[in-house]
This record gives sequence, C-alpha cells and structure tokens, in this order.
Amino acid sequence: MLQLYRSLFFIFIIFFFTKVIALETDWSFGHESQARLISPLTHNNNQSEIYLGIEYKLQDGWKTYWKSPGDGGFPQEVNWENSKNINSLELLWPTPFHFEILGLTSAGYSNKVIFPLKIKLDNIDKDSLVALKIIYLVCKDICIPGEADLEILIPFGKGTPTIHSFNIEKSLSQLPSESLSLSFIEKANSRILVDDNNISLHLFAESKNIFIDPMIFLHTDYGLPVIKPTIILSPDSKQLTAKFNFDKSLLKKEIIDTEIIIVDQNKSFLLKEKNTIEINNLILSYSSLFILLIAFIGGLVLNAMPCVFPVLSIKILNLIDDIGHKNSIRKSFIITSIGISSSFIILALILILFRYLGYNVAWGIQFQEPFFLIFISLIITFFSLNLFGFFEIPIPQFLNLKYFSNLQSHNTTRDYFTGFFVTLMATPCSAPFVGTAITAAFTQSFIMMFFIFFFMGLGLSFPYLFLSIFPNLMQFFPKPGRWMIYVKYLMGFLLVITLIWIANILLNHFNNYFIIAYVVIIIATILISYLFNYKKFIPLITIIIIFSLPNFTFFKSNYDPVDSSWLDFNQIDLQELINDNNFVFVDITADWCATCQYNKINVIKSTEIQNAFSKFNVVKVRGDWSKPNENILKYLNENGRYGIPFNIIYTKINPEGIPLSELLSNKEIIEILAK
Repeated sequence: MLQLYRSLFFIFIIFFFTKVIALETDWSFGHESQARLISPLTHNNNQSEIYLGIEYKLQDGWKTYWKSPGDGGFPQEVNWENSKNINSLELLWPTPFHFEILGLTSAGYSNKVIFPLKIKLDNIDKDSLVALKIIYLVCKDICIPGEADLEILIPFGKGTPTIHSFNIEKSLSQLPSESLSLSFIEKANSRILVDDNNISLHLFAESKNIFIDPMIFLHTDYGLPVIKPTIILSPDSKQLTAKFNFDKSLLKKEIIDTEIIIVDQNKSFLLKEKNTIEINNLILSYSSLFILLIAFIGGLVLNAMPCVFPVLSIKILNLIDDIGHKNSIRKSFIITSIGISSSFIILALILILFRYLGYNVAWGIQFQEPFFLIFISLIITFFSLNLFGFFEIPIPQFLNLKYFSNLQSHNTTRDYFTGFFVTLMATPCSAPFVGTAITAAFTQSFIMMFFIFFFMGLGLSFPYLFLSIFPNLMQFFPKPGRWMIYVKYLMGFLLVITLIWIANILLNHFNNYFIIAYVVIIIATILISYLFNYKKFIPLITIIIIFSLPNFTFFKSNYDPVDSSWLDFNQIDLQELINDNNFVFVDITADWCATCQYNKINVIKSTEIQNAFSKFNVVKVRGDWSKPNENILKYLNENGRYGIPFNIIYTKINPEGIPLSELLSNKEIIEILAK
C-alpha cells in the first residue's frame, strides 16, 4: 500500500510540474497544419506588458503566409474580442522567405514558426484570459484554410520560465530590428516615384560591414503582388540600392505607409516610412548614376574576358601594320571605340524593341542561334586565313567609310567593324559587374536601359580611347621586323583555337558531319583561290554554300549533353527537391558561356568542391542553356537574372536560395554548405 501511495505521489508531482512548466494550449485539429498558444512565463510577472506566442507546425512542403502574401493567399487573422483583462494585442511577424506555389510568388513560412504576441494588460493584479480565434491559409499543391480557437489563462503574480521561454525569446530576437544603432544597417531611406505607366519604390541602404546575400521584403496596405526587386551592390558591397516596379493603377493615394525588411545572413532590419509619391522626372537620380557606374565598370572588365581575345588578336595585327604612324594609331583606336559604342547602341535598341513587343530577352542569347554561330565562325575563319596569308577579303566600296567622311585611311572600315566584332564576341561573357548591369537594364525603363548599354559600351571601348589619347605608349613595341610575321601566325593560331570553340558550340545544333563538311568547303575555297583568278567571288560562294548546309536533315544533331552525376533541370521538380534535401546546388550553364566553363573547370569540378558535395549530400541540378529553353529563361527571370552563369544553393535555412557570384570560388561554396 505504501508503494502505491508513493507512486501516486510521484505521478501527481510530475503531472503538476509539467503543467506549470509548460503553460500552453493543446494543438488545434488538423493534418496539414496545427497551431497552439504558448507562454514563456507561468504568471504575468507583475508586468503590464507580456509576450505570448502562436506556434504553427506545418507538414513538409506546406507553407503559410506573411502579412503581404501577394496574389496567392491571405495572411492569418487573429480575433481576440473574447479575451479578458486585455487592453491591446499586437501580432508580430517574423522575417519570411520567398517561395512559389501554384505558379505565384509569395512570401511566408514553412515547418515550425512562432509568431510573438505583444499583449498589454488592463490590470496586473488580475488573471488574464487570452482567447483567440485564428483563421489562416496553408498551401502546397492545393490551398486549405485553417481555423483554431485557442484559450490560455495567465495568472497574476510572480512568474517563472516555462519550457517555451527560450523559443519565444529566440523568435523575438529574430524579429527585424527597427533601431539603426542596434542593427547591421548604417543608414536607410526610400522613395516612391511615378511616371505615365509605372510606379516604383526605390530603397537605399548602407551596411556597417558588407552585404553578402541581401533580400528585400515590402509591405503596404494595398496587397501588392510579391516580386523580387532589382538589387544593385556597390563595388565594396557596403551600399545597396533596390527597386520595386508596379503598375501605376495599384496605388491610389499620394501618401503611402511602407514597411521594408532588409535581410542578410540571418540579420534583418525593418524600415518604416511614410512616402509621398514623387513625379519621376529625374532620369539621372543618385541610384541611376550608381547603376551607370556599374555598367561602365562591367564593360571595362569585359576587356579581360576570354570572349574578346580573338578580337584583340585582330587589333594587335592592325597595330603592327601601323607601328611608327602615331596619327594612324590614334585614328584606329578612335574608330574602333566608335564601332563598339555604336554596336552597343544598336543592341540596346533591338532589345528595347523586343521588350516592347513582349518577348523575353537575355544577355548572350544570340549564341543559341545556329545561323549566328555560322556567321561568327565564317568571320573568324576568313580572318585567320588572312593572317596566314592565303588571301584578303576585299571590302565593298559602299561599305568603306572613307566615302562618308574625311578620314582618308583604307583601314577605317576595318577598325570600325573590329569594334562591332568586339561587341559580338563579348556578349556570351558575364563578368563581375556585367550581370548586375544587365539585370538592372532589363528591369529599368526603356530610357534607362538605353543609357546602361551605352555606358557599358563606353567601358568596353575605354582602353581604346585611352590609347588614342596616349598613342606614344605604342612606342614600347619593338621596331618593325621579321617578328611581325611570327606575331601574325600566332594571332592566326589563337583564332583557330577560337574557331574550335565555336565548332564545339555548333555540335549542339549539328553533328560531326557538318563540321567535316565545313572544313572540306574551306579547304576547297583555299585551293580554288590559288588555281583561279576569281578570288573576289570565291568567299561569297563559300558563304552561300555553308549557310545552305542547315537545310539538310543529314546534318542535324542528336547531341544530348547529359552528365549522369547531375539531375536535368527540365526533368525535376525543383521545389520538391528543396523540400526533401538539405542542400540543392543549381548550375545554369551553356557551352557558349566562357565564364561558365571557367567555373566548371576551376571550381565545380575541383576535388575540394566534389568532396564537399559528397560530404554534405548535395543534390546537383544542371540546366543547359546552350539552346533556347523557355523553362530556364523563366527560372532566370524569376530570380532576377538575365544572363549566365547562374549558380544558386538552396538550404533548409534558406529555401529561397543563396545566389552565388558570376565567378565562383571554392571558399564561397564551402562557407554556405558548412553553415
């Protein structure tokens, strides 16, 4: 009998202290989602302001929504009218993440999430009843509304921590900070501009350290669609400018209350401002000037990319011909820079036209077109043959610019179209700053897009302009001599290597027989040019024959660039992979993207990264964009990218993904995986 009483006593003690230490409600009924109310203290602790938490538990793959959910859902509604001794109740929103459900981009939460409740009591000497009726929505492949009736009694008096104290404190600490002095942000401000059709919110923020992977969330009372803004970082990554674009009809008032959350590396800051809508009549605002600077730097960096090396070979050859003639050198560089700038202007106008007509466009997509690749290969072939001394291609008189100007040099046309060729070869490269500038261009107004491309052209042509101002720098070249012949052969050899690269890209569209036919036709062209005196017409005939080859199905390619160690982007459900795995690495690449090949050879295929992928069980997904692919283009646009390479890592902590730099590094990838 004594043993029975002792057992009953311990059961009572355990039951009693469990209820005291865990002040909570039962979970609400539901399979996809459940909710409950939890308290960090057993009593109100004699304070007029207390905190509770609404805790959600969601099944894998199910999401619930932030207070600005977009078009795809609605935020939770909390009714507390049946509560007692409660003066006010404020629902606090944790930092959300972006996700896509049912084809719509939204912001919200997954798995377990706690929403803190800030409650003010009427009388601290009375018990308080918190009675909540909650209506919310959860979605996966379908959307299901949820409802929970939760009641919890908070006794008055001195309180002790419950088992929920740590989790609620943690959720409070993860709320966006509203104090600049306590946050990672040094300064921040926003403005709203409107023109004839669009309204845009501009954000400027400066970090105390540097931005790593910033994300921006916007809330207003207008239920605006959830979009990812264009984000531009300064060269030192300490300053950020972001832009949201909306249809003008969505905002009716002149004064808008905005809440903007800036998130970076698990740190967040909340900027609350009352914005008066301004007329956007300043094309060159501070943020616009910053974007133009980025575009200029991006164009400048392109000069160091392998894409333009073939053209540099041609330009070096031109310089060799002009050594000792300072005026010819100056004129040559000026004309080449004009060719680069004007070709960027033409490119901008073409892309603006495509955007106006509603087409999706991106940087470098012309390299997906087989006829463009044939055109480029022919240019490189004839340039290389010229360098090896087989024959020269005469320029038609109507194309010779000396007929339209006072420039009396037979090299004028050559220099001008060299500038055009520089632009053509630069477009498959996505160097540092280039991706940022291109993203800005495709998300800005048509006028701004024009200026961005113009400044990128200025950046690419800057070295030529610089040498035209200081032509004496060319005196460092040795005096003319036999070495010039060997340099020509070397440049021709580099062009042949480039031609092999182009041929490899063509294998995405044609088979090996096409390459063999191309080589045979070129060899026949060389032989015939030596046997007959119709050299002026032979190149034209060669071009016609080669351009007719794609019409024969015999040359069609069955090439399938599949690596068995990678999943095919077009054959998987990316969201499902993200939900089911700790790490997902996505590589959007193309054979024509030189930067992609650099990343693949030097980083992705390196032993260190392959070992890291194995260690962390990383699921690898590759999307090949060598040929047009609407799924990949849509995916890039959804992530605010308009060019490749594009690499992103999805994790359980960051299911919205962490985009990587255009030029990858082992350190960058391993640091994300090791977190």
